[in-house]
Amino acid sequence: MINISGKELKKEKKSIERIRTDAILRETSTNYIRLIGDADRKARIMLVVNSIFLTISVTFLAKTIHEIPNVWISASVLVISNVITLFFSIQSVKPEIRNSRNDQSENNIIHYKKCKELSLEEYSSALRDTMKDNTKKMDAIIKDLYHYGNLLALKYKLLKIAYTLFSWGILLSVISYLFIILFINK
Repeated sequence: MINISGKELKKEKKSIERIRTDAILRETSTNYIRLIGDADRKARIMLVVNSIFLTISVTFLAKTIHEIPNVWISASVLVISNVITLFFSIQSVKPEIRNSRNDQSENNIIHYKKCKELSLEEYSSALRDTMKDNTKKMDAIIKDLYHYGNLLALKYKLLKIAYTLFSWGILLSVISYLFIILFINK
């Protein structure tokens, strides 16, 4: 029969709880970083696709403006929607979000801005102090996850705007082109 005291049992439960908490935080951080990478990949795809569409629409506009006089309307709709979509895609890719609150990195030694703000000795000392204290360590991780969450929310909001503008721009451009071809230039 194993004889475990109450103190040892409480200590073991706390250890298991800490391991579970660490695993949850590590998994959440990994998911956030993966989602940030996914958002950046989607924004880069939007940049490439819109750049191609912009080139094609400007070329098409230059070649057909004399043959079909009103085609500039559909080409202009496509150009304008592509330029606005490019703007929102670029905003999504930018590493520093202007609306991001600066206090998210204050007193958070694991935030990337602290490396720039402190010397190596100051950073090492502050990081060691944080790693010794479980509460400080947990607070630093939570603040970092909060920053990731805000960054993700803003990136996906900008991407949603970019995708919506892109979709509507193409739809309106095609509809206006068909309308010009079928009804105006008979």
